[in-house]
Amino acid sequence: MKLVLLVALVAVAAAAPQGVRTLSQRLDQDPQGNYEHSYEQDNGQSASEVGRVSPGPEPGTGSLSQQGSFQFVSDDGQTYQVAYVSDEGGFQPQAAHLPVAPAQIPEYAQLRIDHPELFWAEGAQ
Repeated sequence: MKLVLLVALVAVAAAAPQGVRTLSQRLDQDPQGNYEHSYEQDNGQSASEVGRVSPGPEPGTGSLSQQGSFQFVSDDGQTYQVAYVSDEGGFQPQAAHLPVAPAQIPEYAQLRIDHPELFWAEGAQ
């Protein structure tokens, strides 16, 4: 786990445009693998993340849930912010500039009511 975090930090540092200064950086990790990481650069880029390990029933199993946010200044001069959760449910970003899945259309909801036999596969799960 420590090696993965170290590689990630090196990658971030290597990818940073030359002349960008890191204003602050923090990495705390406990013996179980839980961590908190954050940084801020003078170009408006910043990120923070908290990772929590949930051990599994056998050695070498378990899961890692991460929650965090990052922001950056795009080529158009706008500052974009993204908050996210990443866990067994996948990567789930939220931001004002990201598209949102549409709500269920009323016709589909009515079809479910009128013809439940069409949705038999949903009941099998």
